[in-house]
Amino acid sequence: MMSMAQHVLHRPNVTALSALALEQGGYVHCNDARDRGVDKRLMYWHAREGLYERVLPCVYRLTIAPYSEHDDLWRALVWSSLRGAISHQSALQVYGLSDVMPEHVTISVPPGTANPPDGAPFRVHRAIMSSTDVRPWDGLRVTIPERAIVESAATGTGPEQIELAVYQAIARALVGPEDLRGIANRPGYRHRRTVISLIEGAIADAESRLGRSPRHT
Repeated sequence: MMSMAQHVLHRPNVTALSALALEQGGYVHCNDARDRGVDKRLMYWHAREGLYERVLPCVYRLTIAPYSEHDDLWRALVWSSLRGAISHQSALQVYGLSDVMPEHVTISVPPGTANPPDGAPFRVHRAIMSSTDVRPWDGLRVTIPERAIVESAATGTGPEQIELAVYQAIARALVGPEDLRGIANRPGYRHRRTVISLIEGAIADAESRLGRSPRHT
C-alpha cells in the first residue's frame, strides 16, 4: 500500500513544473514532468489545452513564459536534460568573444547521449567533460571560455576570429595564456596539432597588443 509520502511525491504538481519552466527559459523535459508527478498523458492533455507547446520529442514550452534572448540555447540544454553545455562558437557568442555569428546552436553532451531528433535546431558534439570544463553563465551551462576558443579553432573558425576571441578573453581576464595552452595541449586531445600553433600565435598577438611580454612554457 502506498504511503502518504509516496502519494504526495507522485501527485501531479503542475505549478512546480511551470515554476521550473520559468527558470529554464520556458522549457521543461518530460523527465522534469515525471519527477513532479506529471506523466506523458497529462502533458499531452496540457499541450492540447494550450498550457504547454510540444517543441521537440519530450521537450515542452510553457506558452505563457516570456521569450528569453537565449531561447534557442535553453531549448537545446533542456533537450539534454541539462547534461550538456553550450559550446564552440555558440559559447563564444554567449561570452561576447569574437564577432562570430553561428549558423546553428552547438551543444556538447556526454558520450552515449541519444541523437537529437530530425530537424532539431541545434547540433550535438559528444565529449567527455568534467565539472571544471563547464561554468554557469547568464543562467546557462556553458563550456569554459578557453575550451570554447580551442574547440572553435579546431572546427574551422577563422584565425582572425580566434585571435580576436583570445585577445578579448585575456583583456577581460576571462582566461590566461596558460589556461588556453592547457586546453590545447591536454592529454589525448586529437586536435592538438591542428590548434596549438594557432592558439600560440593568438596569445602572442594578444600579449603584444596588451603591452605584455610573451611567456611560453
